[in-house]
Order: sequence, then structure tokens, then C-alpha cells
Amino acid sequence: MITGLGAVTPIGIGIKAFWHGLREGALGIGPITRFDPAPFPCRVAAEVKGFEPAVHLSDRITPEGRFAQFGLAAARMAYDDAGLAGLRAASGFALCVASGASAVPEFQEVVERLQGRPMRRRDASTVVESIGHALTNYAAVGLGLRGQTMTLGSGCASGVDAIQWVCAQIGAGRMVGALAGAADAALATSVHAAWGKLGWLSRWSGPPAQALRPWDALSDGSVLGEGAGMYVLEDLDHARARGAHVYAEVLGYGSGSDGLDLRTVDPAGASLQAAMREALDEARLDPGEIDHVNAHGGGVPRHDRAESAAYRAVLGRHAYNIPVTSIKAMIGQPFAAGGALQVVAACFSLAEQFLPPTMNHDIPASECDLDYVPGRGRPARVNRVLVTSRAIGPTHSAIILGRPDDN
Repeated sequence: MITGLGAVTPIGIGIKAFWHGLREGALGIGPITRFDPAPFPCRVAAEVKGFEPAVHLSDRITPEGRFAQFGLAAARMAYDDAGLAGLRAASGFALCVASGASAVPEFQEVVERLQGRPMRRRDASTVVESIGHALTNYAAVGLGLRGQTMTLGSGCASGVDAIQWVCAQIGAGRMVGALAGAADAALATSVHAAWGKLGWLSRWSGPPAQALRPWDALSDGSVLGEGAGMYVLEDLDHARARGAHVYAEVLGYGSGSDGLDLRTVDPAGASLQAAMREALDEARLDPGEIDHVNAHGGGVPRHDRAESAAYRAVLGRHAYNIPVTSIKAMIGQPFAAGGALQVVAACFSLAEQFLPPTMNHDIPASECDLDYVPGRGRPARVNRVLVTSRAIGPTHSAIILGRPDDN
């Protein structure tokens, strides 16, 4: 059961601001300010604006890495949202946090500073805090969690994979609950240059906010983003015993990999097909029982075509009747945090019975012919949401969430 949520995003800090932005189709992509983008063809990104560490973090614990700051802030939000603050039973909760790029910008700065001079103590501290597990440690210390700490690194799918790890541990009786999620802030020249060189970033010359265009004929690539999404997961009996508010029940999970080159995409989306079928089998659901898909939808044309092909293959005759949304046009592609924020969005779709829109989807691309909820969100009957997330490989993960009263 998901009982708490936290979010730091380019369209709002905090879950209420994030959900409001999603409902309204807010666009968080704009000109890059984290570094000088002049040398690069892609000069836009989805940056988190207005984040003040002093507001969201304690003076006692403030990580150096921007990704860890985002993650710790979102973790505190989820912890408080779940009503765990001060609850003695929470001291045994576990942690499972993911990051795709960790503190790449800070690490890059250290490397650049070290050219021709010895390392300072501050530089050494920054390097140590650049590892992904730094966020996990900060969250454990900051929230007083004494259970097992786990850090995942399965790329952009990590935010979804973290849920599976926690559910497996709860199912095995190893814990009653955990804080999980993902954070990333990889807006550095090294990452931006690499993704652009591989042809994954948009070279859109129009209004910056319209650069990422999922399943659209004018799409030419993705846009990097940053942020964090966190959630509290609990055993059903534990959640009920303490009277916790339940956002969603985790019904099924699946993952698959094509086993191809890192830059190659199977046009049929075989790994996504495998992940979705596994999730449906575990949830004991037929494709027609899915009400909504919160999709990866990253805006890279060949990836979007493969993703649509996978939905048609697995959902069959229902594929054209199940609304499919990508929130990436609003928040960019924030690596592991992308899947985590999709989970947060899916929880709100279940709670509010509303589908966020796919923005910047104006002209359907070839082979992309599903209902992508273009331009404007809509009310809908939502009892089960399929969330899909893609990592480089391509590896896909899928999870099915259900309303807590929908058995």
C-alpha cells in the first residue's frame, strides 16, 4: 500500500503543487540556466526553480549534491504525508532509493577544479557524496529510519523498480514498510553533451516549452530534467492498524530487457511487452481491466514508436480505448526520478479520478495512433493504472496500481 507521497519537480515543489501543475498542463521546460548551453544544439532543460535547501531541509543535515537535496526534501514530504513523523514504529522502516546519475554536476566541478592542483578536503567530501548511496544515507539519518538501506541503479526505470523491491521484502515478512523513490539532478555539460551526441536530445527551434513532444510528428528528441519523487509503502495490516490514508495498492510488477546494444531499440518494444504481461499476470488482470496508462513517453521518435507498438501488442483490441499519458513534456526526462514521479501522478489519478494531459502532442506521429490525452486533462473512471518506465538498454519496467477500495 502506498500511504505517503513527496515530489520536487520543475512544475511545482510539493505534491499539491505538482498535481496542480499536471492537471493544468504546466510546462516546466525552458532555457538552461545551470550552465552555459551556447555550445550545444539543445539549449533547453526542465529545471527545478525556487528550491531553497534552507526551507526544505534542516540545518543539521544538508547534502552537497543537488540530487540528494531534492531526494531528502521529497522523502521528508512523503514521510510527513504518511503521518509517520514521531511514530515509534517507523524506526524499523527500510529505505530503497534510486538514482540514475547521482551527483554528476558536482563531481564534474571537482574534476575541473583539480586540474593542476591538490585535492582539498571539501573536494574529497563532494566526491564521497557523489555516490548514489549518499542520498539513502542522508534519508536514513534525517528521518531516523533504522531498517535496511538499499540503493538501486537501474537507470530511468529505478523509480518503479524500487517499489518492487520493497513489496518483495514486505511480502517475505522482512519489514512492515519502507520509504522508496528516486532523485536525479544531472544537468551538467558532460551529460548534456553525451545525450545530445547520441541523438537523444531535441534540437527544437521553436518556443522552449514545446521542445519535448511525445508521440508527435514534429518530435525530434527528449529534454533532460531534474527532480525527485518519493513514496511510503506499507503492509496492509500495518497501514490499517495505524489508520493511514491509502493512495493506492500495488497489484503487479514486471520487467524485461531486449538484451540489445545500449543505443538500439527494438521496434516492437519486446522488453516493454514482457514487462507489461508479467505485471498483468501478477495482478491477475486482463488488459481490458486497465483504465489508464501513465507512460514513459520520452519524446525520442523511435522510442515512442516502439512504445506504442508494445501497447497495441499487449492491450490488443482494448489499446485504442485506454487513455495513455506522458507527463514528460511537462517535467522533462529526469532520469530515475521520471518513473518515481509517474507513480506519484498515478496515485493522484486514482484519488482524483482525473487524467493529466500529454502536452505538445499536436500531430500524431507515424505509427503512434492511440489516445494520448492530447493538450488537456480529463475526468475519467480510474480504478487501475499501468505505469511504464524505460531505461537505457532498453530495459522496461511496469507496475499496476489500484484504488485501495477496488478489490
